[in-house]
Amino acid sequence: MRWLYDQELDLTKGSTAAAAAAARSREEEVARPFDIVYTWVNGTDPLLRQVKERYKETSPLFLYFKNSSNLVPPSKYHNRLSPNHEPPVVGNRSGDQTIHRFRDNNELKYSLRSIAQYVPKDMVNRIHILTTEVPDTNDRNAASDSAGQEQEHKLVGQVPHWLDLNKVGDKIRLVKHREIFDDASVLPSFNSLSIESQMHHIPDLADTFIYFNDDIFVGLPVGKADFWTPLYGFVFHLTGTVVDPAIPKIGTSPNVGEWQSLQYTNYLLSKQFGARHRAYISHIVHIMNVPILEEMQAIWPEEFDKTASHRFRGEGEAQEINLAYFMAHYVIERLRETQLTSFWKYRLDKNQDGKLDWSEREALIRMIEEYHATLPRELIAKKKLFPSPIDPTFQSFLKGYEKKLESIGIPGASKQTIYDQSGMDGYPFMIRGVDLSKSSSSIRSFQPTSPKITASVRQCLFDIDFCLGPEFRSQNVTTIDVRSTGKGSLFERLAFTEYHCGDCLLHIVRRSNPTPGMSTVMPLDRRSLAYAKVAGDMSKYNYVIGRSQFSFVQLTTGDKSETSLRKLWARNETDLYFCVNDDVPDSPSIAKRTDKKTA
Repeated sequence: MRWLYDQELDLTKGSTAAAAAAARSREEEVARPFDIVYTWVNGTDPLLRQVKERYKETSPLFLYFKNSSNLVPPSKYHNRLSPNHEPPVVGNRSGDQTIHRFRDNNELKYSLRSIAQYVPKDMVNRIHILTTEVPDTNDRNAASDSAGQEQEHKLVGQVPHWLDLNKVGDKIRLVKHREIFDDASVLPSFNSLSIESQMHHIPDLADTFIYFNDDIFVGLPVGKADFWTPLYGFVFHLTGTVVDPAIPKIGTSPNVGEWQSLQYTNYLLSKQFGARHRAYISHIVHIMNVPILEEMQAIWPEEFDKTASHRFRGEGEAQEINLAYFMAHYVIERLRETQLTSFWKYRLDKNQDGKLDWSEREALIRMIEEYHATLPRELIAKKKLFPSPIDPTFQSFLKGYEKKLESIGIPGASKQTIYDQSGMDGYPFMIRGVDLSKSSSSIRSFQPTSPKITASVRQCLFDIDFCLGPEFRSQNVTTIDVRSTGKGSLFERLAFTEYHCGDCLLHIVRRSNPTPGMSTVMPLDRRSLAYAKVAGDMSKYNYVIGRSQFSFVQLTTGDKSETSLRKLWARNETDLYFCVNDDVPDSPSIAKRTDKKTA
């Protein structure tokens, strides 16, 4: 708790009993290993392909595609992701466009080898590989019934042919989908989004785990600071140039690509936290947390269940959650909400009577005016100023973060991952130059600030009358209620409806702190239950936006794949992660030629 307040680290273990307990707890957190989770399937297994074909016959998605009049030309869609990312899939008369998602080229074997080579052994507790089940052809109990129809074989989990389970012991566990799904009747699932929505149910899974797709590889030595630390929290990799629509239109097409799940997930986030564009999460490894995922499922139980029930991606009008994207932005929004709530209810209201009298309101007005006095004249005149000058007053939570991590025993901190922004410095995608005298719904440009732009160059002009109402600055108004933070309240308007107001206020409050800590945001009474609750939530939702070198390669045809892999090899000493994505068409001849070129 002291760390969040003023970034003081008591490393002596002897000053006070509380400091000693905090030091011991921090040591335990530093030493605690992660688990790793993979989703894997051998889609080339003839038994699984037979099962898949049988379920396609009854899938609403594939039944829809059988009617050629329903097919939507790909040209109708604008792919908002970069060319390196998977385009929308809207139908295929000649074959199954999803086949490349399940084809097995032994990627998992080489991904595991990359972990063995570059991830410290003491950093990983166990590796869980989620896998499907296929009919057991050795089941001699599967007889024919009286009508001569063959009965169902019992099911057995798929096992990579190269994996010797007797040698790996308990270090690597194969987990069948039926072990994690709340409703096993929706199995088998051929939908990675469905499987991901249930993976926090893995038995004995560590609270904090790293999620790998089987086509993701580690290319350089990594450490804890690349994923999570007790001082700076989760490490998310978000791109500032790719955004999702605020309130997407759902149901215009049975799109089974990645884009629709991102739209739907952002739609859910927007309903909860305000309608804004949110940054795309990089297609590399993802840090995840079981208690937070359970918390999310408790808020959106129907949405999790609905996603799990979609046997094929795109069923149910493609209303499916994208779990990694969902968790990253949920954490970002919850930390922001915690900070704003703490300041509004427990800091601004100094006497804690649940009301803001004139003296309390005047203190905030003065803080805002003092901040405005530091702004360039161009911004005061509501002219965009770019680039912004560096504000020497702002003390970032990330100040000296490498040395502080090393001081608690995290060696080689962030050699491969640079911490660009901390959530403790305010909302990282505050829109630059936005007009805070107008509603967020009228904002034309929703492009978020790039993660590379630090909090010390953010600027905003807070409009008190618009954001808080003219009564806030009126001395004739005796008090304003701050106890209510629900729908229709002043806080709800500030934090969510007009989210750009909340972003700006949080920036001003953080800037007023002469130290890198959070003392100007946290409750005044450090012995109160409110302080303990705020400190606990801020610690739980603590995060940074990191920047690591990585490559995304799509294999399409033999010649192009060979060229792409050669370029990738040239980066083998610079990229921390790389993804080799199988996008080879469902053509045996093309696939065979590609295998030869990439072998």
